[in-house]
Amino acid sequence: MQRKRLWPGGIATLLLMLCSACGPQQQTVRDDAVTDPDATARFAVATGVTRFDPHRATSSYDNTWLFPVYDRLIHMDPAGRAVPGLASAWHFGEGGAYLELELREGVRFHDGVPFDAAAVAANIERAQSVTGSSVRAELERIERIEILDPLRVRLHLSQPDGALPLILSDRAGMMISPAAFDSPGLDRRGVGAGPFRHVEFRLGNRSVYERFEHYWDPPAAGVARLELLLMPDETTRLNAVRSGQVQGATIGALQIEQARLSGLQVQTGVGLEFTHIQLNRTRSHFGDRRVRQAMNHAIRREAIVRALGLGYPQASVQPFPMDYPAFDPETGRDHYPYDPGRARALLAEAGLADGFEFELIIPNISAFLPLYEALHDQLAAIGIEARPRVLEGAQISERFYGATESDAALVTWGGRPDPSQTIDLLFTPGALPNPGGHSTPEVIRLAALARAEIDPDRRVLLLQAATREVTREALGLILSLPSSTFTLRPNVDGMQVWASGGKPEFRGVTVRN
Repeated sequence: MQRKRLWPGGIATLLLMLCSACGPQQQTVRDDAVTDPDATARFAVATGVTRFDPHRATSSYDNTWLFPVYDRLIHMDPAGRAVPGLASAWHFGEGGAYLELELREGVRFHDGVPFDAAAVAANIERAQSVTGSSVRAELERIERIEILDPLRVRLHLSQPDGALPLILSDRAGMMISPAAFDSPGLDRRGVGAGPFRHVEFRLGNRSVYERFEHYWDPPAAGVARLELLLMPDETTRLNAVRSGQVQGATIGALQIEQARLSGLQVQTGVGLEFTHIQLNRTRSHFGDRRVRQAMNHAIRREAIVRALGLGYPQASVQPFPMDYPAFDPETGRDHYPYDPGRARALLAEAGLADGFEFELIIPNISAFLPLYEALHDQLAAIGIEARPRVLEGAQISERFYGATESDAALVTWGGRPDPSQTIDLLFTPGALPNPGGHSTPEVIRLAALARAEIDPDRRVLLLQAATREVTREALGLILSLPSSTFTLRPNVDGMQVWASGGKPEFRGVTVRN
């Protein structure tokens, strides 16, 4: 019986979509108009917010909605490096026994409450203890908080944690006004110290922010009013920019040329997200390294990227982009070149010369269906049958990660600010994102050393060694690093593509009249 395709045409049709002139580009269109400081900037985004309490927000994509209102102790620049935020400086002391933060003077929350060391201590203690905290585990190594003076705070650690500075650049480091901790409205109205005050939120629709005139970095609020609109459909978002309903929007890679032909700006680049077939390595035959390596050799990554993303994503077998500190140059992006002969030989060595079948969860999202078709056909060519099971996003979390009842899932990892977080969560035991908890002694050892190292240069070498081991052990079937793409009206300046991928910041965005 012929298998019914989830997407008509299969890989042969996909490969006809190749673009001869593809590749990441950035376009800037300017005119002689001047920046309007009283402008309103509207942006359409694909994913909504769970809540405006950053300690209890449950999706990393909430950050897009949270960044304008909440400042963080430490910021992450577009390249993914830790840079000063509410903490103007920081350093580890006594071999990593503590992290000391020096805070900016004269900062206030939007409700007028002073920002100081006591506010930092109160926020971290709340993040560690509030019911439903989604960041408790990220701060678990902070065992005591010492207020040295109003502008210095020392975080005493149970063990050294080289990841902590970048952890504090995310939701765990967002500062809420202590006066709003117990507000029943905090889930729907943020009260922070960011460049914009939160003035309105309509559930599932729109969030409105107004410039906070007393923000410590005035150019960060380049418009008087910022509005974020939820538009899940890609076509709707692109049309909204074309019509001028919004000044910018996230779009898909296949829409890039449409946007450019419409006279719009396009900015695109890869970040810390990656798309992969995540294997439960305690199920099916995935505990055997040879099987995992065979599957990696079966995939034509570059062909898939060019067919489905017009070359804008970055094909890779590693979980980190090139030029990122944790990227391992020794194994590179093509450690598993397309080699079906080698794949079949590895399966035979594993006693699976006749192949096998496994269940593969597919998100009920249109973009994943042609990707599944391509992967299915390439795995089938070496005798592996990937049986699809289509689920909604929430069901994937429940069934694959929670109940660990399926063999594998075709998903996108949203990335984390520090590379140790990605390595620890996906490739070492004990974390929900690693269903089954499988790892290897060497990965566990290297991951622990990298997390504990506070010397930046030595830490980079350990992170690269951990990535190298993850790659050689084929602990994942990583496919590509998706591009994060924005289209903008010609009169918008200052928008940047951040390493955080689909979680943009709007710092410094301006609109010309």
